[in-house]
Amino acid sequence: MSKVYKLGMEHKKFCYDKKTEPAVIIQSGDVVVFETEDANCGLIAKDEDVWPRFQDIYEAAGGCNPVTGPVYIEGAGEGDCLVVDILSVTPGPESGEGYTSIQSGVGVLEDINGTFQEPLTAKTRICCFEDGMVVMGTEEKGKCLRIPMNPFVGSIGVAPKYDRRASFYQGSEWCGNIDICDVKPGAQVVLPVNVEGGLLLMGDVHACQGDGEITGCALECRGRIEARITLVSRKEAGYFGCPQINSDEFIGSIGLPNCADLSMAMKMGYTDLVRRMEADYGIAQCDGYMLLNLAGQVQVGNEMSCLCKIRRSVLEKFEKRG
Repeated sequence: MSKVYKLGMEHKKFCYDKKTEPAVIIQSGDVVVFETEDANCGLIAKDEDVWPRFQDIYEAAGGCNPVTGPVYIEGAGEGDCLVVDILSVTPGPESGEGYTSIQSGVGVLEDINGTFQEPLTAKTRICCFEDGMVVMGTEEKGKCLRIPMNPFVGSIGVAPKYDRRASFYQGSEWCGNIDICDVKPGAQVVLPVNVEGGLLLMGDVHACQGDGEITGCALECRGRIEARITLVSRKEAGYFGCPQINSDEFIGSIGLPNCADLSMAMKMGYTDLVRRMEADYGIAQCDGYMLLNLAGQVQVGNEMSCLCKIRRSVLEKFEKRG
């Protein structure tokens, strides 16, 4: 019978590293509840708290974009995969609020190099959660906007085989800070195991986020994540090199070019998906390529990540192998 473990925010970390001591040791199939800190480690609590510089965050909190863990899975070794079933994601479990912001000099609309544009003024909006909605104030006093909540996990990853990686980075080897909205209840995230035990960490809960996280700050908040972690072989997972997000509705591969761009991320994700469709469904690569051209979808995470996916209903006529 599976057990349930709880990891509090005292286990927050700022990197994925094979040398980090496990916070807990579990068996395949056990459930872990992760309590997670917000991306700026509680330094933004009111509208007057504008986004600090990275140096200020490091001096005050020791780092940014923390993740909770790591979890050591008994029997996990290089060549295996972890299947992480996201069971629940609770944003702002105690405060019932979070924040979003404009960060001067950061974000896709903030690149002022070679232009006459002045940096936008840094702003913060503390937002409360009401009846499944995020309530955000506006520049016009007394007015607010209501945005549907869509809680998800922004950062999930494992220890890399060699060098440690800061928790705000992302890459295929360890996954990391992907900010993909499909990492939500009902999703299965498939990650490679690079070192003994896997050393899984999760965090960076968002109450909602638009495609691209264009200001560099989603609806950030503390959170609680409940997940079941299962050990499988790479063959069983159909793993070809890209982390996966799968659900009852779709199969998907995450493109993570490690600090390149979204075009390269999309190429990586779709290439991986073509290979998976060939291995799992017997779809020739040329047919898979054309099928994705007609029915593939892309869920943009942040500026460095995307999920390339295809609905299972499109694949129903192909019998899944294995």
